[in-house]
Amino acid sequence: MKKLHYLFLILFLNAGNLFAHEGKETFVLREVAKIHSSIYSETSGSIDVQKLIQLLKENADHKKDTEKFKKALPIAEELGKTTDLSKKRELFERLSKELESIVGHHDKSGVSVFYCPMLKKKWLASGKEIKNPYDPKMKNCGEIINEAK
Repeated sequence: MKKLHYLFLILFLNAGNLFAHEGKETFVLREVAKIHSSIYSETSGSIDVQKLIQLLKENADHKKDTEKFKKALPIAEELGKTTDLSKKRELFERLSKELESIVGHHDKSGVSVFYCPMLKKKWLASGKEIKNPYDPKMKNCGEIINEAK
């Protein structure tokens, strides 16, 4: 009987992992991954960051992440106003640095942290394929330093 109680206790404690919700961190990181795709593809014009801005204005699911959201908000707002590709890259790097600490802790975004040792820059992107957004001649340069779960 005690074994059965222990089994139920273990199942109950692990249920949170099985049924984890997709919190605000997940949605923020998915929006950042869309921005990465736009910059990597060198899409002209401004980037639609309205959904990201809306999410960053809300409190995160965790207090320390709320502080990260507050610091990332002005970067995202500025990113939405520029059409200059080099400025987009600079702002995306700053946004990635600000939000990299929330990757993988309690999100289900599939976003990883990448690093290019040649340029000494990090970025956030979906998946595991190296898609360096910073230099068109170095699109495959980089490595995953914090892999999505």
